[in-house]
Amino acid sequence: MTRSKSKSFPARDSYHHGDLHSTLVEAAEHLLEKQGLSALSMREVAKLAGVSHSAPYRHFRGKAGLLEAVAQAGFNRLAVMINGAHDAYPDDPEAQLRAAGVAYVEWATENPERTHLMYGGMMKSEDVPETLHACAEDAYAGIFHIIDEGRQAGVFGGDDTDSVVISAWAVVHGLTMLILGSGKVNPANPGEVRQLALRVCDTILDGIRSRTGTGDQPS
Repeated sequence: MTRSKSKSFPARDSYHHGDLHSTLVEAAEHLLEKQGLSALSMREVAKLAGVSHSAPYRHFRGKAGLLEAVAQAGFNRLAVMINGAHDAYPDDPEAQLRAAGVAYVEWATENPERTHLMYGGMMKSEDVPETLHACAEDAYAGIFHIIDEGRQAGVFGGDDTDSVVISAWAVVHGLTMLILGSGKVNPANPGEVRQLALRVCDTILDGIRSRTGTGDQPS
């Protein structure tokens, strides 16, 4: 697919280095998408942020710590998008879930290196801080909340909420990975990505929609 170009990094003098932590994370995000993980270095991040080569080490325990912060920022963004989808469509779980799924696919495919970082096995490392796990859980909790409310309202069925959440997440994430890596699913532009995501999300909704009109008994 033709991905959107990386956003330009703001000019150095636009930063107030009282928040150098965030500045360094943004610089790392920019370089990660532009150059890939293997080319990312603390020296290059410091250079782009306009600070000394030693400055990042006062905020992160080396490259691994910086990458954890980038992953954490990614999960935070997903949680905000999911919660935003919930709030944008009050009392409409189907619209909430559709909007959250589409937002996930769009963001993940626009930021492929960050997506691979977040879901590339980092979360299984014993060295990963609990704050990163908590951010990932916040994103999961947003989808859980949408689907659980939908089951309580009789909109969604399923044996239990967790199973429905995992199924929905697996399909949306699977679509993302197919777009990013398979060559078989190859939308040409962001508009086609969105249309494909909408069709897949509607298929998910058809599968989890309550068949009784009153919903299965929530558990």
